[in-house]
Amino acid sequence: MEHKNLENVSSTALMLPKESGEEKVVILSPNSNGVGKILIREDTILANLQGCAGCGKARFTCSGVKNQWSVLCWGRQSDKKYYTLLVLLSATFVLSLVGTIFFCFTNTINDAILSNMVIRNNSLAYSVWKRPNVQPLMKVHLFNYTNWRDYANGYADKLHVEDVGPYVYSQQLERVNVEFHGDRLSFQEKNDFRFLPNRSSGAQFDVVTVPNMPLLGLSKVIETSMNLFTQFPIITAVRFANHPEAFVDLPVHRFLWGYEDSIFDAAKPLLSLRGQLKVNQFGLLASKNDTLSERFTINTGELDMDKMNLIEKLDGESHLNVWGSADCNSIEATDGSIFPPSQLDRKKVLHVFFPNLCRRLPYLYDKDIETDGIPLLRYRLPLNVFDDPSHNPENQCFCEIDSGTCPPRGVTNVTACAMGAPALASFPHFYLGDPRLSEKISGLNPNTPSIQENFLDVHPTLGIALSGKSSLQINMQIRKSDMFSALGFLDQGMILPIAWIEMAVEELPESLRTLIYHGTFSTAAAQLGLVVTSIVTMLISGVCLFILLVGRRQKPCATVKIPIENEIKCLQHS
Repeated sequence: MEHKNLENVSSTALMLPKESGEEKVVILSPNSNGVGKILIREDTILANLQGCAGCGKARFTCSGVKNQWSVLCWGRQSDKKYYTLLVLLSATFVLSLVGTIFFCFTNTINDAILSNMVIRNNSLAYSVWKRPNVQPLMKVHLFNYTNWRDYANGYADKLHVEDVGPYVYSQQLERVNVEFHGDRLSFQEKNDFRFLPNRSSGAQFDVVTVPNMPLLGLSKVIETSMNLFTQFPIITAVRFANHPEAFVDLPVHRFLWGYEDSIFDAAKPLLSLRGQLKVNQFGLLASKNDTLSERFTINTGELDMDKMNLIEKLDGESHLNVWGSADCNSIEATDGSIFPPSQLDRKKVLHVFFPNLCRRLPYLYDKDIETDGIPLLRYRLPLNVFDDPSHNPENQCFCEIDSGTCPPRGVTNVTACAMGAPALASFPHFYLGDPRLSEKISGLNPNTPSIQENFLDVHPTLGIALSGKSSLQINMQIRKSDMFSALGFLDQGMILPIAWIEMAVEELPESLRTLIYHGTFSTAAAQLGLVVTSIVTMLISGVCLFILLVGRRQKPCATVKIPIENEIKCLQHS
């Protein structure tokens, strides 16, 4: 074979490195039979040689057959394998990059869990919401008036009270009469309170001396009703009342849950006419037991999770008609059990609606805490929430609309929620209240730390309130009338403390604790695992892809046997 037959062939493909000299073909180690290998230089292109189609752009056409020579075709690896691997690595890198961004900068798993908390009909969330297995404790402290007769007769300068109790009850809540309206549902609440003697500091048959609330409320009813036709049966009932004095002696359970009172019975027609009658027997908490009269409409969160569990209507109305501004009449709040995820911001205010107060109360972020290793956000009721307008201008709208009269600092008017009686709410023992509130009353101790707690501990992602405490006091204001001599010894406008009630969630059932634990730690572990997996996969696939692109070097990809007898004639084809 003469090498000069390949000398005039031009080069357009990379093969062997170009060297000095004119040879275009190098013959390696021919054996005794005349068989050897031919290496084609990088500046050589031969055309149409079968078997070298995958070697860059080099193609060969040869003629002559006798002895065997090998043409070792140098070039890049097979395009099919190369591009298959390139596609696989590229796809892996892109998917892992998307996964890294997705799991690092979104709350996908938390959102998936929250979506299961939407109150859909016949779902697990609905059954838990309809009858919660959490049973809060209600602790009732009553103010026992020990010297009211001495005060009435002028033998004492102050009324003396004793804080008796607590009388502890467990609350089982159930939502009844439920109706779905798209992503909204309406319902009523049904409560079942059960006395817990082992947790109480007294028996429910203990007799206490308390203000005669029907009589105290009657003067307000008479004041706002100038119709003699409606006043006459009430005034007549007072003369023959079974409880005609300013204070009455009653067993605790009767005073709380209901007792026969002729004054209240006489006022029923008027209360019913006004739409204010809520119970058949008078009791301090009678309207809170069994099925409540209020009908709530809430958003289920099915279409917008940022509205989950928000109250949208109360008795068919989108706002209250009690106070002097839209903000004070707003019911945009939750019941305090679950908050929408968009509100779980340390800079935002959580609002909880209290039907007993005819208003919503704000809760402000206080600090981060841990309970059983679970991180929670603690929100507290502001200490100025019951301040008068001079100390808290936002409370101006809670003054009486007609007269503009504002209650003293430390109390808020709840007459609209008390069947028209002159009732007020405050912190226990008039904590942070105007000193004048206790001028005529001894036995109050507002500096007791246990009465100052009003907080909620909320899960930072699920929005569930896992624990909390609410301590509020019920009071009655003296509104004397010339028709009722029994109230003559009490000062006009005097505010009498009746009871203070603490609602608390002290222990969660095991099933809920397990759910919260997995919702906190298992979810975080799963998300962390997905993030790490995505990052590691991205790095490995990225390195492999870089090596594949940069390190693609020429190497033999085919060996073709060229049979020759005479001179090899290789032609270049265009």
